[in-house]
Amino acid sequence: MPLAHPPAARRCLALASLFIATYAATLLAPSPARATFHVMEITKIMAGYEGDDAIEAVEMTMLADGQNHVAGTFLRVYSANGTLLGTLGTFGADVGVGLTGRKILLATMKWRQKFGLVPDLQISPGIPATTGQVAYEAVGCLVNAIPYGAVTVFMNGTTAAPPLPIQGATALDRGILSNGIFPTCPLAENAGGRFSIVQGSPSQPIRFTRNDGTGVNVSSTVTAVEPTTPAPRPLRASPNPFAHATDIEFASAPGRVVVHDVQGRLVRSWGSLDAAGSRIRWDGTDARGRSVASGIYFVRTLGGPAETRPLRIVRMR
Repeated sequence: MPLAHPPAARRCLALASLFIATYAATLLAPSPARATFHVMEITKIMAGYEGDDAIEAVEMTMLADGQNHVAGTFLRVYSANGTLLGTLGTFGADVGVGLTGRKILLATMKWRQKFGLVPDLQISPGIPATTGQVAYEAVGCLVNAIPYGAVTVFMNGTTAAPPLPIQGATALDRGILSNGIFPTCPLAENAGGRFSIVQGSPSQPIRFTRNDGTGVNVSSTVTAVEPTTPAPRPLRASPNPFAHATDIEFASAPGRVVVHDVQGRLVRSWGSLDAAGSRIRWDGTDARGRSVASGIYFVRTLGGPAETRPLRIVRMR
């Protein structure tokens, strides 16, 4: 006949059994961060190809197994000052392979047509050239964001990768400088230290790979170097970027100098300028004397025998 345990002993045994069962279930259950898309980083960004800004692609890499559960996550782009520019695409389903090091390819229809590789997710064009921020996100979770160019308000991190042109076959590439960590949202990021500009040539193409391991080499005989021929009428601003004021200098009588924001809206203008070699000091205010926000602005001269190409000025407050 088994011995009967006192009520207090039976309660202790029951609590101990419950603790053991709960602890065992915790050990066997997969970590939420590892079992989902939380350990995914952006490794390549192409904002255009041979001057065509509709040929765009983003490649991501899994840092741990089980990162293929991407249904409902999306790719977004932001301006230099952190303004949401748009959502370029949303995954309608998971991808097939969730192994460490596997890629996920997001690309536009024109990129697919140009290089003949169907991406894991087709996105709309909209990756900003030169300066912007590309972010892979889920609802309530900014997984990884890459700023590049003259970013002033960072979605993540504190450094920006180099400016991203769209001439030739040019891309931002993380290389081997991975995050290498199992994070929360968002991934710790140092885009300025981890990314570099690469140019795909026939001898050294850029390799883009999708989730099933199929890849394509992207190259061009065109380089991303801008023409070195000077503008017919030089235009400079110093300092640039600036915080309080910048001196806009022009070598020929312009007639008029105007400043526009990135949406093309007129911010400030000066007229009746008939002296060559003159300068204007812009204190970062609009036509009504209000201080403008941090961000990118464009200045150009109007009138006279020729007009200058727009000059980019960055306001940092």
